[in-house]
Amino acid sequence: MNDYDVVILGGGAAGIAAAIAAAKKNCKVALIERNAYLGGKATASEVGTICGLYKYSKTQKSEYIVNGFVKNFAEQLQKKSNSQPRSNAAGLHFLPYDIAAFKQICAELLNDYNVDTFFEAVLYKVEAEKNTIQSVVINQDDHKIRLNLKSIVDCSGESLVSQLLKLPLIKSDKYQAAAQIFTLKGVAIDNESQLGFILIKALKQAVDQQKLDDYFDRVYIVQGSLKNNCVSFKVGIPLPVTCTDENLIELKKAAAFFIEKLVAYLTENVPVFAKARIKDIAPEVGTRVGFRTIGKYILTEDDVLNCRKFDDAVANASWPIEEWDLNKRVNMRYFNLDDYYQIPARCLQSFHIKNLLIAGRNISASDGAIASARVMGICLQTGYAAGKIAASYQQVTSNATSKNLQYA
Repeated sequence: MNDYDVVILGGGAAGIAAAIAAAKKNCKVALIERNAYLGGKATASEVGTICGLYKYSKTQKSEYIVNGFVKNFAEQLQKKSNSQPRSNAAGLHFLPYDIAAFKQICAELLNDYNVDTFFEAVLYKVEAEKNTIQSVVINQDDHKIRLNLKSIVDCSGESLVSQLLKLPLIKSDKYQAAAQIFTLKGVAIDNESQLGFILIKALKQAVDQQKLDDYFDRVYIVQGSLKNNCVSFKVGIPLPVTCTDENLIELKKAAAFFIEKLVAYLTENVPVFAKARIKDIAPEVGTRVGFRTIGKYILTEDDVLNCRKFDDAVANASWPIEEWDLNKRVNMRYFNLDDYYQIPARCLQSFHIKNLLIAGRNISASDGAIASARVMGICLQTGYAAGKIAASYQQVTSNATSKNLQYA
């Protein structure tokens, strides 16, 4: 019988954390993942850096703002990736990581905690009575499989459970621009800062001379990725995001055209790229924001910028509001240095469904708030907290306190 205490939808950072948290509470856990591997956007889109693990501070040393599972996960990833935390002039600290290492750690964790994983499976149906979900049906290899459950954590990034139940959603009038990661090999330089300067200068000149369209200035080096003459880039895709399957196909095509034209220009006109060739293009386009589930509380932009703290806090969040517009370079909106905001448990609890938890990119948050809370270090925290709540949701009420729901 496919009877589970907790079902997790999505095997990304939030989903892995949720599964482990529930398993640690001796729950029987199932995880549903649409890809053939784990990691979500961290691996499918090859993000390359984890943001939101460390304090927002101009100190040279990166200091954790997380603890418990999330800190342990980061330390394992750092060791397997043979990397070190890095920071920029603004005081933002982040951890570069190896894609294969991320996949390996996720797989080992699920195996160690006996989590049943359904790969290449998509959510087909959600079966609910009144305000409680009884089971879900997934489609795997053209077979329908019913999973009975006591609670479910939606870490899909798109609030798929709420969509299937036709619940009200938090939607955006305009979604953040999507990005595509790709890697070049044969780059004739070993200094990442110098390479960044060369790239910016070359692209600005190309745009000014109308050799490239103006959107070609939205190209960024994935910080910490330059190794052994290989380097990864993040390119902004000049096409609106509409959160439909058709749109994802269009974004992928637009990204391929962008990369082909960009690489051709760089190899022909910039000496350090003369012998460069494409090594890899991430399997998925990176979409930053999607539909969000309405929770018992909606985190606001003011909560973020004013560094609000909550009695029922389950996550410490130190990343600014990071907005990627279709026609502009990234816009960062900061709060005070050496401060942080918190995310309350109520943002992870569905307003409409008793046993539905949400974590990761689809928590209950406004456009401005999710532009900060969507980064991976925060997703790991909300995932772990949601898994803990899901394991004992019948005992959790809207006035839960941080005393019994400590952040991860």
